[in-house]
Amino acid sequence: MEIPTKMSGVLEFVKGHPYLFANLPTLAAVILSLRLASNRDYARATVFSGLACLPCSLAEITSGEYWRPVLLSPVSCGVEDMIFTFSFGAAAWMLAALWSGESCRVGIRPFGTAFLRLLPWGLPTVAAGMVLWLAGMPHLTAIIVSSGGLLLFLLIRRMSLWRLAVAGLFSFTPFLVIDEKLQFAAWPNYLSYWNPGGLWGPLVFGIPRGEIAWGLVFGAAWPVVIASALDIRFDRKPSAA
Repeated sequence: MEIPTKMSGVLEFVKGHPYLFANLPTLAAVILSLRLASNRDYARATVFSGLACLPCSLAEITSGEYWRPVLLSPVSCGVEDMIFTFSFGAAAWMLAALWSGESCRVGIRPFGTAFLRLLPWGLPTVAAGMVLWLAGMPHLTAIIVSSGGLLLFLLIRRMSLWRLAVAGLFSFTPFLVIDEKLQFAAWPNYLSYWNPGGLWGPLVFGIPRGEIAWGLVFGAAWPVVIASALDIRFDRKPSAA
């Protein structure tokens, strides 16, 4: 009876930690897609997109009124957040640039240089979101407003990236909705982690509408951030293998 008991314990652990396990298939899909990508610049940008998104995990510290997931860590930001931010940061870029992935050219190759290019935009965006939250704006609203401002700024700097923003908006949002509906089907108790009240809690298509609002803004903004940081250009000549 020892083996069934251990198996039951494992299943209970998986059942009780949906935020940890529900995003692992997305991470696996990103890794598999990286291995299958024929354009190295497109794959390189995907890795950078996931890594650059990792600091966004810290935003979970202020998310208590929106949702309260079960974490392995006793603090408000854990490994679950890092799995989520890397996976969906990488996926947002992959989906937005998918149709022009073969023509993707990375202009800034060292990741360190690209991260430094991000700081003049990223730090004011984080600061603006924090100020809005401290002023009483809901956590998710502050993120959406500050991210939307960043998107507008980057598009003014380089208007040609509007196509990437539109592609991200219309590809990432359906992906997020389908992904989360599958997660809620596999872990029915997962939905209870979201606050059903307030502006963003009510359900749309079976998921909290805040998730859809965030998906629209993030899907449009994040690929533009990555293209700006890496000075990515799109042309018709395929990259060398």
